[in-house]
Amino acid sequence: MKHVLIVGKKFSGFVNFLEENGYEYTELRDIKTTKFPEKKFKHRVVADFSSREKVLAAVDSLRARPDAVMAVYENYILPTAWVAEHLGLPGLPVAAAEACTDKFLMRSLFQAAPVKISPDFQEVRNRDEVLVFAEEHDFPLIMKPANLSKSLLVTKSRDMQELLANYERTMAKIGEIYQKYAPDREPKLLIEEYLDGSVHSVDAFIDAVGEVHVMKEIVDYQTGYEVGYDDNFHYSRVLPSRLRTDQQKDFLECAKIGCEALGMRNSAAHIEIIMTQSGPRIVEIGARNGGYRDRMYRLANGINVTRNALGLAFGEKPDIQAKKNEPVAVLELFPKEPGEFVGLANQDKLEKLESLEYLSVKAEPGKLVGKSSDGFKATAIIVLHHKNVDIFDRDLEFVNHHVRITTR
Repeated sequence: MKHVLIVGKKFSGFVNFLEENGYEYTELRDIKTTKFPEKKFKHRVVADFSSREKVLAAVDSLRARPDAVMAVYENYILPTAWVAEHLGLPGLPVAAAEACTDKFLMRSLFQAAPVKISPDFQEVRNRDEVLVFAEEHDFPLIMKPANLSKSLLVTKSRDMQELLANYERTMAKIGEIYQKYAPDREPKLLIEEYLDGSVHSVDAFIDAVGEVHVMKEIVDYQTGYEVGYDDNFHYSRVLPSRLRTDQQKDFLECAKIGCEALGMRNSAAHIEIIMTQSGPRIVEIGARNGGYRDRMYRLANGINVTRNALGLAFGEKPDIQAKKNEPVAVLELFPKEPGEFVGLANQDKLEKLESLEYLSVKAEPGKLVGKSSDGFKATAIIVLHHKNVDIFDRDLEFVNHHVRITTR
């Protein structure tokens, strides 16, 4: 029986896949995110992730040597590369893992690509550096942490006054947010050009020799700004894409160039790209499958991204051939006005939609909820899927216009 080491923490869908397919597994759990770390469980070993040496010492203490190692969360991409290198197993090279988890390093490598694939950027350590970058570039401008995920603390500024206000607000929160979501990372803030265009993403799989297998199925996004929120988050993710055929070709080529620029191997990749008037520009590449992609690609295309990602950890080549092409949407809902959570407007009607595949409300009444740009995560998640395009479109239209987070 093959033994998989899951670095950091697991999620239920991945564990279910392992168990259903006859794999043994051990979770190398981060002590900082573990309740009751002193308790012993069959599939869990608790480790200190504050240094490479401590992670590898915990790996060396395992009773059985794993046959494969992988991570399913962003925070553990780099430690997983350490472990793979230490054990001599297929894995993402450490230098590539560092670049995939630090947008400053990532942008720096993109600058060496044969064509322009990313925006101008700069790390900013003080107010003066913010001012200098702003004076040399046109508004709007984007500020974001270099090494967080889920749009946390990402802001868009339309003028100098708003930029400086966003900078002060971000610096007041950045220590707290890193401590909560990335306690072993050093806070780092970037400022960069705003890319005007539609937002999309695609997943890819890079094999042991560096061949990039980019999926043909591109996901279209709507951002919070596009649907009336003063907040930069991904409101919806939808398959199939409505990009023109020529745009899709350029998009997929850009994704391939980006993965090659980072030197990726033995890894899944999630590539987020904005289609500008000047062509595709990469926002970021994560060394993992994108959020909700296991469910989306399975429902829409009959592709098992979990099986493909696990196969790479064993040195195998992926199978990304679609078996069908049906519409799917994932929507993350945030409140327009921060406050105490009251409920989900029209939830009773939502639950009766023919396309409703999944609904999760993350907050209890009275809990404080807020914007992604203030460090909050989504209050509710909705997944829609139906073979009938007309039914799907009707239900998606209902959600877009009648379902929202209510606060007081």
